[in-house]
Amino acid sequence: MWQWFTGNTQVVSVALSFAMLIVWVIYLQLLLVQFRGTKRSTILITRAAGRGMRSRCLVTNMSSQPLYVSSLIATVHVRGRQIELALTDLRELPGDLGEDPRSIMGQGSLATGQFMNIGHFDDIVRTLLDANEETDVQEEEVDQFDLTVVALYALEDLPVGATRSFHFERNVPKGPRVQPLSIATDQIRQRRRRSDLLNKVQQYL
Repeated sequence: MWQWFTGNTQVVSVALSFAMLIVWVIYLQLLLVQFRGTKRSTILITRAAGRGMRSRCLVTNMSSQPLYVSSLIATVHVRGRQIELALTDLRELPGDLGEDPRSIMGQGSLATGQFMNIGHFDDIVRTLLDANEETDVQEEEVDQFDLTVVALYALEDLPVGATRSFHFERNVPKGPRVQPLSIATDQIRQRRRRSDLLNKVQQYL
């Protein structure tokens, strides 16, 4: 065996160099994946504390770095039309915002793993209808709710975001149910979609 190695040193050297190249490629790939992970935002929009209209809508930061939620844009679907409003700055708030001002204001900084409680789904719908001065629309007629989260992340020059839709199942014996229309939250990371998101936010300034 040793004689084979000594007689084929050039072949062995090439093989070792190739093996080292593969190791470095894998190592650099792992570093790239880790780096991209720190650059990408991940925002979860979930239903919590039940399945009915009194369940809560939560926004959670699952990114590797803190982010600042700057706006929440909500849309309700009723009788074939959509009503869209920004939940942030929708109403005057009291001077004392309690222990969780982010949830009350619908904006603020979230560290990794932190969440804000947007409120009960039925309260959100009622707030939107009242703010839009809808007098001919009943809460029971709303069959879908969409929430878009707009946030500032790291050194990005454009906002990032996430969106998720929920269907209200009204014909349920034990009361209406809130059913997510997708398994996961749709992350808004592409530059074109983020530009569209910025334009949407500017409409509510």
